[in-house]
Amino acid sequence: MQYIGFDKKCSLLVQEAHLTKNSLLSGFDNLLKANFFQDKEGFFYTSFFNLSIGIERILKLAVVTHYMLTSNYQTPTIKQLKRDFGHDIGTLYIECLKLLPLYLHPNASNPARTANDEALIDFITEYGVGSRYFNLNEVCEAKQDRSPLYKWLDIARAIYEDHTPHQVRQKSAMSLMYKMDREGPKNGFTSHLDENGHPMMVFDILHRQHVVQKSAPLVIWRLVKIIQPIYSLLTAMAHKATEYEVQHNIKSMVIPHYEDFFYFLLAQKYDIKRRKRWLEIFNS
Repeated sequence: MQYIGFDKKCSLLVQEAHLTKNSLLSGFDNLLKANFFQDKEGFFYTSFFNLSIGIERILKLAVVTHYMLTSNYQTPTIKQLKRDFGHDIGTLYIECLKLLPLYLHPNASNPARTANDEALIDFITEYGVGSRYFNLNEVCEAKQDRSPLYKWLDIARAIYEDHTPHQVRQKSAMSLMYKMDREGPKNGFTSHLDENGHPMMVFDILHRQHVVQKSAPLVIWRLVKIIQPIYSLLTAMAHKATEYEVQHNIKSMVIPHYEDFFYFLLAQKYDIKRRKRWLEIFNS
């Protein structure tokens, strides 16, 4: 789609921003729906797929825009993008962080990240590069690799424990046991196996579901915090582009106002933890 008064490149960047925005929002929504043992495992894969696409593309928007701003609005070639970055989200993220002091306050170059944040970046990077084909690859050529779902469970559990007070976690576990005593089912062995091949008990299954459910909003909060610097970077780039276009008498807008697309990345922890729908709210 093209718009009157806008350069063709602007129209294409606008469409890319729409794609990126919807990918991220869909990733958040599907993560909130996903869980184990409820026929909802498919939502995990949909979430990982959308998040890997959305994060990669928001980072590439920054890389491409920076190249244009420093090259008289010339664009990099597809070969350059593939050679320098491919689908490596981790490398793209580091590259974008290096750009922060060029457009923002120097202190913005080192946003605080936890070990779990790094694990999230590594997971999304790995999924985008190859893990999205894990199931069929393992069927066709068994390598005994760990499933992305097991890796995700590690991350979800770590984030849940890191950001939920011990007394709250203990109370939740005890409440779950009391509920089983009152309402059933009894805590016996089930037909489900854990990662090591051991039969799981009813409590194990219900507690895993509880952890995954409670961790999902926390994971989204951490993902928002990870991507927030890129939102600030794109916003600053868009303002820089406006100045450049005025100075060089460019009549048609070339770089869009990215802040109009990704303002949901300004959400605070409290709002993120209670939000149940993302795409419906921010794409209306």
